[in-house]
Amino acid sequence: MIPSACLLLVSALSLQADSLAQRADSLVRAGRPWRATVLLSSKLATPATATAEQLIVGARAAAAWDGWSEVERLLRTAPWIDKQYAGEGRELLARSALERNADAIPDARLSLQQATTEVNRATRLLLLARAHDRANALDSASVNYLAAASKLSGVADWLRLRAAGVTSDSTTRATLFAGLNSRVARARALLTDAQARERSSDFEGAARQFRRANLEGSAFRVDALASRDDASRAAVTQRIVVYLRGTPRDADVRQTLEVLDKLGALSSADELIVARAASNAGVLARALAGFARAAASTPLAAADRMSYASALSRSARYADAARVYASVTDAPALAPAASYQHARALVQAGEGAGARAALRDAIRTYGSAPETAAALLLQADLLIDDADFTGAAQSLHALITRYPTAPQAPLAQFRLGLVQFTDTPATAARTFDSLATLHPGSDEAIAARYWAARAYDRARKPGEAQSRWQAARQSAPLGYYAMLAADRLHTTSWTAPTGPDTSAHVALVDAAAARVTALRRLGMDVEARFEIDALADRATTTLAEAAAVAQALLQVGEPARGVRVALAAIERGNASRALFRAAYPIVHGDALVEESRRNGLDPALVAGLIRQESSWNPRAVSAASARGLMQILPSVGASLAASHKYPIWNVALLLEPDVSLELGTAHLASSLKRDAPPARALAAYNAGASRVTRWLQRPGTDDPELFAEWIPFTETRDYVRIVQRNAAVYRALYGLK
Repeated sequence: MIPSACLLLVSALSLQADSLAQRADSLVRAGRPWRATVLLSSKLATPATATAEQLIVGARAAAAWDGWSEVERLLRTAPWIDKQYAGEGRELLARSALERNADAIPDARLSLQQATTEVNRATRLLLLARAHDRANALDSASVNYLAAASKLSGVADWLRLRAAGVTSDSTTRATLFAGLNSRVARARALLTDAQARERSSDFEGAARQFRRANLEGSAFRVDALASRDDASRAAVTQRIVVYLRGTPRDADVRQTLEVLDKLGALSSADELIVARAASNAGVLARALAGFARAAASTPLAAADRMSYASALSRSARYADAARVYASVTDAPALAPAASYQHARALVQAGEGAGARAALRDAIRTYGSAPETAAALLLQADLLIDDADFTGAAQSLHALITRYPTAPQAPLAQFRLGLVQFTDTPATAARTFDSLATLHPGSDEAIAARYWAARAYDRARKPGEAQSRWQAARQSAPLGYYAMLAADRLHTTSWTAPTGPDTSAHVALVDAAAARVTALRRLGMDVEARFEIDALADRATTTLAEAAAVAQALLQVGEPARGVRVALAAIERGNASRALFRAAYPIVHGDALVEESRRNGLDPALVAGLIRQESSWNPRAVSAASARGLMQILPSVGASLAASHKYPIWNVALLLEPDVSLELGTAHLASSLKRDAPPARALAAYNAGASRVTRWLQRPGTDDPELFAEWIPFTETRDYVRIVQRNAAVYRALYGLK
């Protein structure tokens, strides 16, 4: 049997005397496949004229960055494919077919026939099993999964579990489950049994097992599959509606809604129930459809109109949201909130004059309601945009005095201090001091201490300034304001702990990491995820192993999980240097420094940005479809790639670290050239240059620190602070200059 660790040592087949292909292959092995693609691009532009060595390395490189169409282009018509490289070309084509949901069986079978080593034979048996599984050739899939399990000892339990998943006989499945040794694999037996029953059309048994696994959405999906007539479908529909009327989990709601919409039309009353559940679960498109259908038959109650308007706003349909909010005048308990949200939606819709009038009306009409505090804060923000600083100060002062316990009061007092800072610094200092005293636990308290110091310094009271900078520095040494205060005091805000950079190895942790790596190399990403979850859970029960676990997660390509594990351990009191380096990791360090310096950037700032954007996860994809380490939108990536004269473009390249670093640093550098202070460049990177231009009209924004405070978007304001804080930590931990 081949232990999983052996899979880590498999090297590519040796090349002949083609030096270009050899150089490209060394890049692939070093984890820089895109560089290999670029190096070979002129030769691979016309595959018929490229050497076999260049084509096979080009296909290896493309496979590494998920360029499966490129693999097809390079290898599908290669005349040597069944004569050279012991079937590697066929293996790559089979993997490509699986990724593209095409028939992989012919290529997988030919790759297996050409295998010359036990390792290759084992991996290709699994490849053929996966191909049969995808094609629903279940008996063949089971045979090949079990054959692969007999050769791959380190992942054998997962292969037996896959064999059970394609086995229709419950007795055989039970035998396979009984033979599982891994606790992590055994935990998946119930779900695997449910899936096997579904594949063999035992829908009743499958639904029962899914419910035992607490997967109601999957159970309803199987119930729907078993429904053969209108009456049975109607019965499933009503069970789903009753379920959605309760408090289901968001994940189950999403799947259940997909099932429900395939069963047929709903009554107006049922559409309303569905809309409420969809809105609560964040399934906005379905919520909007449900509310619209329900409203077409019966007027919506005020609470439902509030939910409808909220879903419209979250879907960026601000004008429609404002219209619906404006209709909520018939419910005294909801009218104040609706009035404020109406004005807020008008602001987001770009209807400034209407928003200002709506805010004045809300403040005048509902002056005693708690929502008026939020309305006053928004009114002050708009007055600042209008350069009416006197009016803004009046709104902020009204909020502070009339609603001193409102959640918005600390922020209002902080902004009042900012308004006062330029012209009346002594008054601003007193405002900031009062905030720190009245709201010591608020998010603004530390900021208030720092800005009180700056105000006293501006008012020429250096002693008062020094004492408050010291307070800001000591209250949260790893924070943004501690960093700024330390700069003012000409000292450091935080010193990295001494000790080794890495933790001692833990055998069980190393074994789990080896299984994750092996599973991923075999294309078993789902099983790898289960192992990763179990590995991360170890750190929650055994604090002494947290650094080893975080380090292992980083090594297997899960830096974001490693960051979370390390931070949790630090918060529990284990503040070792190894844990801090796991909480603030650097991956692809050579490329980071290379691209940062090429674009005239501080590598520590780029590292801080990446940690905030993606937590170093190269495959991160945001809700807005931004991708990769530096979270580049596909449209921006395509434009940047064209300017960099990329030989080919594929959106999958944004998940390639080399590409993300090259394009992301160029994008950030363009902001720095236009807006020299880092705070402005970071704000432009996060929110867009046009917004930065507008924010620069606020008072004192030629001062980068004041500019950061005046950013009206909470997300962007926090982003600018956190990235600069991160950069300071990276300098302390890694000595980046």
